[in-house]
Amino acid sequence: MKRNTIYLPVFCIALSMILICVPVMAEGGGGGDGSGMGGGGRTTDLSSISSGLLSPQFILGGLVALAGLILLRTTKINWNIRTLLMCAVFVLFGVLVIMHQPSPLRAVVDPVTALMTGSAITLKKTTALFFIGGLSVIGAKLFCGWVCPFGALQEIVNRIPAPSGKKIKLPFNISNGIRISIFVISLIMVLATGTDLYTYHNILNPFELFDWHFELVLAVLVGAVLVASVFVYRPFCYLVCPVGLLTWLLEYMSIFRVRLDRGKCNDCNKCIQMSPCPSVKAIVDGDKVRPDCYACGVCIDACPTDALAFGIGKMRANRSRDRESGD
Repeated sequence: MKRNTIYLPVFCIALSMILICVPVMAEGGGGGDGSGMGGGGRTTDLSSISSGLLSPQFILGGLVALAGLILLRTTKINWNIRTLLMCAVFVLFGVLVIMHQPSPLRAVVDPVTALMTGSAITLKKTTALFFIGGLSVIGAKLFCGWVCPFGALQEIVNRIPAPSGKKIKLPFNISNGIRISIFVISLIMVLATGTDLYTYHNILNPFELFDWHFELVLAVLVGAVLVASVFVYRPFCYLVCPVGLLTWLLEYMSIFRVRLDRGKCNDCNKCIQMSPCPSVKAIVDGDKVRPDCYACGVCIDACPTDALAFGIGKMRANRSRDRESGD
């Protein structure tokens, strides 16, 4: 679990630099007459830069993601610890801190819509988009798995025992196919109407929940997701969320992510059995295309031989998998 620990301080510093530089760069784009991509017409002065740097959602979000990275690197996180951490994330970013201004979903969707329609991209949404992307490149799903309040809420509900006694792991080719299809339909809708599917009357935007406005459409959406969460791990993330789609692509570039040391693996499959998500089997099997891994750490805790770690670079893969043949 302590391999590559020399790199941890380096990437902690890199994370801090991103938290500092992204708002500054975004503010720089906001200067001038307010036209173009900067949006808002704000000038780059000391007060605007300080305002960006002291924005609570970015500072606190970065610190929580950093804490998650350190925990994943140094500690085994079981289900009970993970649930408590998700409760804290939900309270911090869903209740106490206005993480939804802008919402993560709109931070991804609105810039795409703006690019397609030629409209301006606001400073806050551009900053949030780079913030989400930066965290996701540093560590796989550090934003989705450690900062997103709606993802945390789904995980908390998933801890409720299913009436059938068994949780469902959706085939990734189906869930991701649905998620990609929704995104493509949204793009077509933007071209046709100038409005995206997700935020059209907020029919697919559960982050409006954190405005604490309980409209019928929102209540139906959130209620359906929470009911599904009892049976399926993070159903909205896997089936609908454009942020999840973006960060899934960024996982392939992530510096830190769950990696397998094939030399230590004894093929007991405990990690696959204990993990709530479908990604662990793909990691163990060495698949090129892997489902989203939300960095919960449960598979790492379940492994009796420490073959899994939230690490950097390629881990040993020199053990033959032909155990069945007696080699």
